[in-house]
Amino acid sequence: MNRSLFSGVSGLKAHQSRMDVVGNNIANVNTTGFKASRMTFADTLYQTQAGASSPNGSRGGTNPKQVGLGVGVSTIDTLFTDASPSATGKNTDLALSGNGLFVVKDGTGTYYTRDGSFEFDAQGNYVLPGSGKFVQGWMADEDGNLTTTGGTTDIVIPSGQSIAPKATTKAVFANNLNASLEPSKVKSTIVTYDDGTTETTDAYEPTIIDEITVDGTSYKVPRSGTTPKYTTAQVLAPNWNGNTVADASAVMWSSKVTSATLVPGVASSLTLGVGTDTPKSINGSTSYTLTKPSLTAGTYKIGDTYSIAKTIKSATLDTNSHEVTLKFDAGTDGIKEVVVPEPTSGGAYAAGDAFTVKLAITGITAQTGDTITCENGETVTLAGNPNDPATQAVGDAYQKTISGTVQSVNDHVGYSFHGKTVKSIVLQSEDNTTIAGDISKPQNQQTVPGSVLTLFSVFDSEGGSTDLPVMLRKMSDNTWQACFSDGTTSYKFMRDDGMTGTATLDATNLVFDTSGKYVSGSGTIDVAYDSGLPANQTLSMDFSTLTQYTGSSTVHAENDGYAAGTLASVSVDTSGVISGTYTNGEIRSLAQVAVAQFNNAAGLTRTGGNFFQTSNNSGSANIKTASDLGCTITPSALEMSNVDLANEFSSMIITQRGYQANSKMITVSDEMLETLINTKR
Repeated sequence: MNRSLFSGVSGLKAHQSRMDVVGNNIANVNTTGFKASRMTFADTLYQTQAGASSPNGSRGGTNPKQVGLGVGVSTIDTLFTDASPSATGKNTDLALSGNGLFVVKDGTGTYYTRDGSFEFDAQGNYVLPGSGKFVQGWMADEDGNLTTTGGTTDIVIPSGQSIAPKATTKAVFANNLNASLEPSKVKSTIVTYDDGTTETTDAYEPTIIDEITVDGTSYKVPRSGTTPKYTTAQVLAPNWNGNTVADASAVMWSSKVTSATLVPGVASSLTLGVGTDTPKSINGSTSYTLTKPSLTAGTYKIGDTYSIAKTIKSATLDTNSHEVTLKFDAGTDGIKEVVVPEPTSGGAYAAGDAFTVKLAITGITAQTGDTITCENGETVTLAGNPNDPATQAVGDAYQKTISGTVQSVNDHVGYSFHGKTVKSIVLQSEDNTTIAGDISKPQNQQTVPGSVLTLFSVFDSEGGSTDLPVMLRKMSDNTWQACFSDGTTSYKFMRDDGMTGTATLDATNLVFDTSGKYVSGSGTIDVAYDSGLPANQTLSMDFSTLTQYTGSSTVHAENDGYAAGTLASVSVDTSGVISGTYTNGEIRSLAQVAVAQFNNAAGLTRTGGNFFQTSNNSGSANIKTASDLGCTITPSALEMSNVDLANEFSSMIITQRGYQANSKMITVSDEMLETLINTKR
């Protein structure tokens, strides 16, 4: 009879324990990363009243007769099934899926958890803020390289950390060049002359320059037609008569005179006139010719201002016109009177005052001994001989003549335009593309090849940035040429910080096959800084990923350099790699979170606070990356509890009924004992 009582007691205890497990599960229904437990029962000892017997010839075998002594707790298992991740929007939160646990440490040991509510503390340690335990993983080196084969360490990422700049060593050109790109029409031409001057024109028409040797002296002469003007053994005998040469073939060149350098003692003259800021009249007229001996030596151009110092003899104001007539001693310059406006500052002209007469130069006549400069850059001192005029007006054409026997003719030594030797030309297309042109061809015979411009930044060793405009222009079907935006291979730059320098491009033609695939072509760009610092650099040009298909041109150049940067934000990917985004746009791996796996995760010992520790039956931790262990990390999310309330409520009902039944059994056993005791009465 007592056996049934003790069986009932064991049943009450076992079901109470089960209710405790169910209660703990329900209490942690919202605990991050919580893993539910379950309890199983097992019967306990049996009292054998009769053993089993084997069958024999006269009768069959019998089973043993055993009375059970109750129930006990068999196991309390931890259920390591995945729970759903819940998005939090916090980039340091991690939700782990699969057979694994995060690894954390403190000063007393190593712990394992599914709670990924991590964040960075004041010193940049990646921790569980509720306990301060350090998240374990692997740190990347300063170049962002991760090695996960060694032991783990605390993950530390201080805010505001910086990365050093990297000088550009390579430019990769990617995407497509439009195979159907056509040349553009030339709108204008920028002509650069040997004397350094430039001119923009919409009608560039070059003249061929030939070189001839006459009596041992070489001359460069412009050609008037399609053949050289001079022939070998031709005798040149000029006869200067004003501005006409009897033998036209003797004229070497003709060019407009732009200025004259007048010397003392020569009968040169300046024609002076009134202008915006000059007297209104001179000696009663608007024009006056000044000659020696009062003419000051110097170089003059039409439009310049000529000044003469005078002393006022008398000043007469006309109150109607508000003009003042100033009279002077004529002197050697011959200026006796000028009319000027009345002073507006409240002052007045008075006899004895100094006055500077400023007049506009409207004409210049040079004489023998003076030096003239022509539009084509030639400078000549007038000799007054049969080959040279004795008088030359600035603004008129000057003809240079030669005499003697032509010994040799060397044609096509250069080109001239507007009487000046051309050094180079730049063509401007209707779409404002500019490239270097051919100085030998007229503008209407030149085209600007179809081109694609891409701008990319080159970073120096100090982190400074230089924007280089590289142009790819189509030279023929399937062939392109790399140059700078002005069509040259040398580009002078000035950065916003004042740094100046020169970039030099050296590239082979970019060639595609008939299907638009890259065949060949490469190049280098040398960047030299005028200050000597930062260091000069050379970067390679990689065109291998370009294609040439009909359609849009989408060329884009990327370089491998960058400026210095400061950590702006961090993010975590599905394998647990923590990456930093810097203010310079660089994204660099900083660390990787470690994940531990056990042969028997259910054998881990719970220590509270969502932590587990190893036990004798869990096995040792296999610490790898999440991807190595087949796990997945969901950033900006936390794993919810895997408690199933429906199951827990069902278990609670079943447990309650079991408890009630065992309680009833004790009551019945008690009544039976009471009946037995009452038999004595």
